[in-house]
Formats: sequence, C-alpha cells, structure tokens
Amino acid sequence: MSCFFKCLIFLVLFFSQFSIFAGNSVRICTEQSPPYVEANRDTGEVKGIDIDIFTYIFNKLGVEYFIEQMPWARCELSLEAGVVDIGIKVSKNPEREKFLFFPENAVWETVFVLFTNNLTKKKYKIKSYDDIKAHKLIVGVIHENSYNSDFWKAFPWVDKPNQLYHPLIEPSLNVESNMKKLAGNRIQLYPQDKEIGIYTAKKLGLKNITYYDTVLFKKLYYNTFAKNSKFSHEKYGDIIALMKAYDIELKNLKTTKKYKQFFDKYLK
Repeated sequence: MSCFFKCLIFLVLFFSQFSIFAGNSVRICTEQSPPYVEANRDTGEVKGIDIDIFTYIFNKLGVEYFIEQMPWARCELSLEAGVVDIGIKVSKNPEREKFLFFPENAVWETVFVLFTNNLTKKKYKIKSYDDIKAHKLIVGVIHENSYNSDFWKAFPWVDKPNQLYHPLIEPSLNVESNMKKLAGNRIQLYPQDKEIGIYTAKKLGLKNITYYDTVLFKKLYYNTFAKNSKFSHEKYGDIIALMKAYDIELKNLKTTKKYKQFFDKYLK
C-alpha cells in the first residue's frame, strides 16, 4: 500500500471514529477466521473461540467493549491510528510492535500447513517452497497477513509499497475466499492454520479440499493493545494498565479446564 493511500485511510479513520469510541469503553477489531472468529452475515454478531475467551475475560474486568469483524488490512490500520483499541488474533512481528503492545501471554499457538485440492495433491508432491516454485503453483494468501519470514523469503514482494506480490502469490480478503478459490482450482495452495482450514472447508461443504501433512511453521496469536489508544478508565487508568489486568486473567484462565472447554465447544 502506498504511503499516500495509507496516510489517507489513517486520517479518515481518525476523524470519523475517534470521537465516537474514545473513552472508558474499548473498540476491538478482528478478521474472519472460523472457528476462532466468525461473523454472522446478517447481524454482524461475532462468535468463536477467540471471541468467547475475550468476552469471558473482559466481562470479569467489567470493561465495556464493541467488537467488529473486518478485513485484516483495515483492522491493522485502525489499530495503528488508535481509533481501535484492541486487536484480536494478532501474530507478532517487528512492524506491528511499532504501534502495538503485546502482552506476555499468547491466547493460543497455531500450526500452519498447506491446504490444496484433491487434483493438485494427486498430481504434485509438495514438501517445500522450492517444490511449489518448481511446479509454478499459485499460492493464495490473505492480504496483509504476516505468515513468517521464511515464506516471504521464498516468495519476495516485487514492490511491497505498491502492493505488487510475487508472481505466484494471489491475495484475497479472507479464509473463505481462498478456500473457494482452492475448490475451483483458481489457486492450488493456501497456507493456513490447520484447524481453521478444516473447519472452514467443512462449513462451506467443500469436499475436494485437503492438505499436505508437512508443518510449514508455528505461530503464537495474541490479543494486542494499540499504543495510540485514547482509552481511559477510573479503575484501570490507561491502555497499558488494562493490558496488564487482562494478561493476569488470561494467564490464570489457561491453567483451568475452562480454557480447554472454549476450544472443545467448536473443535469437537
């Protein structure tokens, strides 16, 4: 994304939303990633593992909140602008650490594999990024998702400021878009968390979706707090104090059976 376009969005977000949400309630953004985050198409209501964990903790803290599902690129810009206070399901990288506070405790760890369709898996044995490039297979990604450094070394940007991806990379807005593209063989591969990919394929009824067993990488996902947040609260003070209180509750929750129950509710 060009600097001009990014700055323009920043200003629009700031002036259109800052005055509404600043104060003792928090605005939260997250992207569609079933079963961790899933939005009702009609009502906009969000549910999922991450949402249940987040609401459980914040209800205990007694802080009012508003959760909105949106494309990750918009969510990230909103966090950077400080018009959104908290991001749900965020992985850590140096660029994000410039404008986000990461608590000590991650919510969960993910295992990424390559999803594909039955036709591609039958035709190609894929065990590495070199195999993908050798066969010139098209890889779907979610726009502005970070993946990991090895992935981007294998498929470097042509021009990142102007959003020109490697020729074998095709960006989409969300998981469902990539899964549908896989099913139609418009892309041949898609790196995604194993649980998210399996859940989404079943939900969409895509029976020709499968995956390669090789683990690409693992990542930790956090609920992050915007450094430019204007949150203030008589009990918690500012966004840093709120994060510390949240972090204590999450650490305690992860030692209980209830933490596992949040996952079992959706994954079983």
